[in-house]
Order: sequence, then structure tokens, then C-alpha cells
Amino acid sequence: MGHRLKVGLLSLFSWTVFAVAGPLEAAQLLGVRFGPKGDVTRVVFDLMGAPDYAIYGDDSGNGRLMIDFIDLSLSPADQAYRPGQGHIGRYGFAAAGEEGARAVLDFNKTAKIKEVFVLEPAGAVTKHRLVVDLETADMPAFLASLPSRYPDLTAVIEQATAPAPATAEPPAATIPPSPSQKEVAAPPPERLTVVIDPGHGGADPGAQGQSGTLEKNVNLAAALLLAEILEKRGRYKIVLTRTGDTRIRPDARETLARNAGADLFISLHADAIAQRELRGASVYTLSEQGSERSARIAKEEGDYVFYDLDASSYGEDVGGILLKKAQDKTNTASSLFAESLIENLSGKTPLLNRTHRTGDLRVLLAPDVPAVLLEMAFISNAKDEANLNSPVWRARAMKAVADSIDAYFEEYGDRQYASNRAGGAY
Repeated sequence: MGHRLKVGLLSLFSWTVFAVAGPLEAAQLLGVRFGPKGDVTRVVFDLMGAPDYAIYGDDSGNGRLMIDFIDLSLSPADQAYRPGQGHIGRYGFAAAGEEGARAVLDFNKTAKIKEVFVLEPAGAVTKHRLVVDLETADMPAFLASLPSRYPDLTAVIEQATAPAPATAEPPAATIPPSPSQKEVAAPPPERLTVVIDPGHGGADPGAQGQSGTLEKNVNLAAALLLAEILEKRGRYKIVLTRTGDTRIRPDARETLARNAGADLFISLHADAIAQRELRGASVYTLSEQGSERSARIAKEEGDYVFYDLDASSYGEDVGGILLKKAQDKTNTASSLFAESLIENLSGKTPLLNRTHRTGDLRVLLAPDVPAVLLEMAFISNAKDEANLNSPVWRARAMKAVADSIDAYFEEYGDRQYASNRAGGAY
């Protein structure tokens, strides 16, 4: 795994909210064009509608550039990898979140970002064009050329509203570190917080298998094993919503995750249905209806505090916009983790045909915690019930879940982000 630039999970909305008149209409991808010329390659995304995008990248292979479009419709043909030109060896698209899409461009020759800009329709040209100019460079130059990001949403607001200084002050003198300062070791990296939620418990047994297995028990057994596996990997702080046979309200589980400062939340369940032949795992992320319910709850309770920002201090209208953007980013991150789960569980346990599903589920409503609900198997199916009770199957499945968490944070959690909402990072 290549070196990753350690930053926060989200781009955290590097945009000036006070200039936003309303949400952008969804764009449609018309095509991608390349203009290689010597040491420069121009990549042009032709779009019907203005793009709402974020750019980031990493040092995989010769370098990889990724662009997240918040609202972009694709045709099925767009989602296949195909050859590029110039510095781009290949490129493709994938769905990201409810309505977004991710463009992935793999370099066959390392380059840095020279310029990024949008050309609006003019004259006979009716389309928008997102233009990315790349220039031959080494890997450090590529990483340095990735657009900067604000460290948190509070900084975005402060930067957008701060008055310009009357006069520029001279820079402070640089004091060289003393020998003792040089010898101080760097602090160990902060552990990522993962909240594991064994579904049901106490007076709420959940579903029951044909042989009498109670869902609450297999959920807890899987959660305890997953916690043990992750603890041994040494990079996570693990929080369990329950460690025994206790009943906890769904909203209390969400509150616990937010109070713990969770970087990721996973709720473990076992599905049940009258059709006993149906078996296999599925992964749920929050549906659009769930996002709307989350927004209603926030409004009813006056809870506009997320990502360490009290958005209510900016008024209901601005707070609502900030909440929507937080939800969009969180839902995208949740979907990315869901896809990582599906990839790692494949071949290790049966999966439903349409494995990634969405639902209006209370435990997934937090606007600032990427979250999934994993239905590990159908407890109503005899073979799946046997798996749920099998220590061998449980070890294999929970290792796959732990590997998914590792892959998620390595692939998506350590990135350099930028957004076009800030008035330009270039």
C-alpha cells in the first residue's frame, strides 16, 4: 500500500455557503476527452449541467486522480474502465452515494495538476466542461499539487466571514528548535474510533431461527469477535453499544456513536423472512427518506451540531444547507464502506444478488458518522442459521469485515481533498 496523505475523512465542504442561492441541478455526463501534447495532458469532462465536484488523489502506482461528482447521472457504459491518453493509462466511473459518481484516472506516467477550471456554456456550445490540465512531474510534485482543504468546517466559516486585515504584518522571526526539542519523539498516531453495534438485546430478541437461535445472541457473538480482531490490529479504539444481553433503543445507539466521536459505525444483524430458502448477507446504508427524517429530527430538536460545529448559530436556513452537505458527504462515505464490505465478504459467505441496499433505519441517521447495517445472513434459513452459530464461519466472516474496515480507512480515510465550492483552490 502506498503512502497516503493523512487528512480527515471528509473534504468538509471547502465552499462559501453564504454565496449559495440554492442547490445545483444534477449534471449528466456526456463524455470524456483527452488532449495530450508533449508533457501536458488536458482532460475534459463534457457535462450537461454545472458540475459539483471534489478532487483528490493518492500515490497508488504512478499516481491516481479521483473526482467525486456530488450529483451526476451516468450511463451503464460509463462505469467500465477504458484506455486513456497521454498521462492517463485508464479511467472509469463508479456510483458513489445516492446520486453521485466517482471518476478514477490512473496515471501511466506521473504528472502534477497544472490547472483546474470550468468552462460554462457560451455561444453555440450548450454544455459545461470541467477541464483538468496535467503536466509531467514526480510523485512528490503530484501530491503537492493536490488542492488544499480546510481542516474543519469551522475554519471554512471563519475564513469566509473574517474581515480582511487592514495592514499586512511582518512575518514572525523563526526560532530554531533547541537540541532538546529536536529529540522529542513525535506523538503516536491517534486511533480511529469504530463503534460496533450488536443489534437487539435484552427483552428484544430480534428474529428467531428454525432451530431456535435468537438473533440477539449471534449478533453479540459476532460483535465481540470483531472487536477482538480489530483491537489486535492496534490502530482502532473500539466502542461496543452493548457487551451483554441488554436492550438499547436505536436512537441511543446513534447517540452513543456520535458522543464517542465515531469515525465509523457498523451495526450487526441477522435477517429473517417467510421464504426460508432465501439466504445471504446484505449491507444497508441510509436511504433518501432516512436523510429527510434525519433532517426533520435535527430541526425538531434544534440539533445542528455536527463535525464539532454548531451550525444553528448561522440561522436555520444556513444551518439546513450545512446539514444537507454533511449528510451528502457522510452518505457517500457510508456507501464506500458498504462497497468495501461487499468486496471482502464475497467468496467468504453467501451474498444476496442485490447486496447493497438502502433503508430508513434509525441507527444510521447520524449526519456526521459514516454508518452501515450488515445483515450477516438469514437466520430464517437453516444453512445460514448454522453458519451464524459456527465459530469457524464467524471467524472467517468477521475477519472479512475487519479487512473491509482496514481497506476503507486506507483507501478513503487518508486522502487529500478539495472542493470547487471555495471559490477555487488554485
